[in-house]
Amino acid sequence: MHSTSSHNVNTCQVRVGVRVRPLTSKEQSENGSAVVTAEPFHRTVEIGTKQERKFTYDSVFDSRVTQDELYKQLSPSLLDAFLDGYNATIMAYGQTGSGKTYTMGSEAHNYNAGGDGGNDISFGSNENYLDSDLIQEQQQQAGLIPRFLNDIFSSLE
Repeated sequence: MHSTSSHNVNTCQVRVGVRVRPLTSKEQSENGSAVVTAEPFHRTVEIGTKQERKFTYDSVFDSRVTQDELYKQLSPSLLDAFLDGYNATIMAYGQTGSGKTYTMGSEAHNYNAGGDGGNDISFGSNENYLDSDLIQEQQQQAGLIPRFLNDIFSSLE
């Protein structure tokens, strides 16, 4: 079988990347400081306030990378391989609160327009409603899985 995509089955490999999340608002309010430094150009992550430990990965994404930038860096080869019938897997691993759900899925479900503490979005003349700004924000926050699914189905049209 001849493939026209840019990937080569013989060079396919496991690649390991790291995304470093920014400090949460709670960590910032408690005067927390970052102890992990990401150097995307050198593909290294340094741990400790004095960078006592340094690790090298296939790709490194610092805390400023957007969901869209991350997806554009990761998706082309994986999507091409998948659409050509090969296995393509992205796995998130890390401790609780490290950003796995945000990176892979979406935090859009945490938005509550109704203000009652639940996750429901209410509609009505005097209530908040789903407007174009909210939709755009949700699209920007979408993680890797919704973006891959969107591109898979778009490519099948």
